[in-house]
Parts: sequence; structure tokens; C-alpha cells
Amino acid sequence: MEISLNTRELIHLYLKTYLHDPYIRKIIIDEKFLCEHKDNIRYHIDTWNYIATAFYYAKDNQSSYSLVYDNNNYNSHIFFSSIRPPQYIIVPDHIHDFYNITNVSYQSRELIHDLIKTYGTYGNDEMNNDDILYSELSRQINLFMKNNT
Repeated sequence: MEISLNTRELIHLYLKTYLHDPYIRKIIIDEKFLCEHKDNIRYHIDTWNYIATAFYYAKDNQSSYSLVYDNNNYNSHIFFSSIRPPQYIIVPDHIHDFYNITNVSYQSRELIHDLIKTYGTYGNDEMNNDDILYSELSRQINLFMKNNT
């Protein structure tokens, strides 16, 4: 039967060959994990600030957005037309910072937020209708951005 050791136990075994005082070993191990935890928290905060800043800057400074025209859904937050099948008008991100960091257009992220809001407001049926339209719009936006950056 094999027994696997977690990271803390493995470090304890390595230190045991050099340090014979268990109190000192415990202090070293605790300090190591505390430093790693602080580094991880700092990394995630910095990454969040970097990505969120790029997203909100692009969102606040975009003058036009990609659209989908469809008249199938009465409660949708998108524009309507009698064109069948739906017509997609793709507008690239004018500010590419968020796309360069994540390889996702901020417009696609906004579509996801709109779907969540639609689900909360109108229910699952309306979300499914929008999801079909939005997923194709998002795919076309990302293809357009990929080919033009």
C-alpha cells in the first residue's frame, strides 16, 4: 500500500534531514506557505486589475457595437428586423487592449452578461432564444478580431 504525502509533509521530511528541531521546521514551513499565499493573492489582484481596467476602458470608449437583427424574440435587448436568417453586423473592438490580453472581444463578454440578465429578467425561454443569436454573433466577432489583429 502506497502512502502519498502532501506538500507540507514532504517538505517536513526534507527539512528533517538537516534540522532536528521540529519547532524550527514548523516555522520554516509556515513561513513558506504564508509567502506563497501572499504572492498568489498579489498576482491575482494585479491580474484582475490589469484585465478589468482594459475591459472597462474598451467598453467605455467604444463608439459602435456589433449587432444581430432578428424579429423572432419580442423581449430581447437586441435590434429587430424582418430579415431571415438573422443578419450579423460585425464591428471590431476599436481598443484592442482587452482582446490582446484575453483573446476574447469585450463585446463577447458583454453578450454573456446580457444573457445572464435576460435569464434573470425573462426566464429560460427568452435566454435560449437570445443564446442562439448571441453565440453566433460572438463567434463572428471573435473570428473577425482574430483575422484583423
